[in-house]
Amino acid sequence: MASRVEYAISMTPIRTIAASGDYDAQDVIANDIGKSLGGSASVATAAADHATIGYGSSTKGVPVYANAPATGGTKLQLGADDVDYKMVFIKNTGKKWGGDATTLGDANGQGLEVYIETTANMATSAKFTIPSEGAVCLPNITLGTAMGIWVISAGDASIAVEYALIS
Repeated sequence: MASRVEYAISMTPIRTIAASGDYDAQDVIANDIGKSLGGSASVATAAADHATIGYGSSTKGVPVYANAPATGGTKLQLGADDVDYKMVFIKNTGKKWGGDATTLGDANGQGLEVYIETTANMATSAKFTIPSEGAVCLPNITLGTAMGIWVISAGDASIAVEYALIS
């Protein structure tokens, strides 16, 4: 029997109505969309035992944090080039790098920039920023020859990154 990854996402656009007179500020669903959006699915890994990068093989269930260096440093690659990942999970822990792969540092409110190469050697890439304590799931991502996933802090301190790359 093959294994699978189940995932779900949701988002709700919020507008804050400022306090005035005898009432406090109120958060309401913004009327441009007018509701929460979400979805869920399963992604088959096609193998009874899938391979995971980012969590320890001898200490199951324990993340191996990556060190996303401060802006201006060299971007850190998560995983490898030319891999078809069934699921990519990346989380900005909201903490600084703690000095080793199992330790979190002090709180860090900086964003985590994620680059996905679309041509070799970062000649072109897609970029997005995960806010502090935010995360993304990317199902069925195919990386071409000499193309990978890279991270770097959006600020002056390194960030501890939790990630799971499942193939």
